[in-house]
Amino acid sequence: MKKPLLILILTFTLLVSACGSQSSGLFKDDIVDFISSEYRIYDTVSSVTDGNNFSEIYIAENQGLDEVALTITSHDKPEEMSERKDGKQVLVYDNLFVILTEDEEDTSNTFIEVANDQFVRNNYSPDFFDGLFLYWMMSNLLGNDWGNTQKQKCKLNPEYCYNGYGKSGGTYKGINQNPTIRNGSSSVRGGGPGTGK
Repeated sequence: MKKPLLILILTFTLLVSACGSQSSGLFKDDIVDFISSEYRIYDTVSSVTDGNNFSEIYIAENQGLDEVALTITSHDKPEEMSERKDGKQVLVYDNLFVILTEDEEDTSNTFIEVANDQFVRNNYSPDFFDGLFLYWMMSNLLGNDWGNTQKQKCKLNPEYCYNGYGKSGGTYKGINQNPTIRNGSSSVRGGGPGTGK
C-alpha cells in the first residue's frame, strides 16, 4: 500500500517540477537559437572596440519586416519593442538586441541583426534609434548619457559609428577588418552576440 502511494507522490513531484521549469522562461540564448534555425546567416559585422565581439546578420528572404517581427515575437516576447519607422524595428531581449531592417535593394527581404548590448553601446550611432525609442529608454538600456557620449564619439570619428546594416554594413567592419561571410558559410567563429552575457 505504501509503495503505490510513494510512486504517486514521486510522479506528481516530477510533473510539477517539469511544469515549473517550462513556465520559468526560456534560456538567454533561446532567441538566438531560434533565429539561427529559422533564417540563413548572411554576414557578420565586427565591433570597432573589441575584435572578439561582433553582430550576426541573418536574412529572411521574401518575408517582410512585419512578418519577421511577428514570427520572432510570437516565439519569444521581447522585454522592449520599438515602433516601426523608416523600414526598421528593434526588439530587446535580456542584454540582446534583435534589429530588423528592410533590405534596401529588395524590400521583400528583411535583415535580422543579432547583437549584444555591448556591441550596440560601443558601435551604433544614436541617430539610428531616433524615432524608435525615447531617449530615456536608450539610457536605461545602454547606460546613463549614452546618447550624448556616443554622439561626441561619432563626431570625432564618424567611421567608427555604425548606422545599421542596410546603411553601412557593407563597409563598416570595425578596426580589425575581419572578412565578411556574406553569402558564404554558415559557420561563425566564437565571440558573437551571445557572449558577455
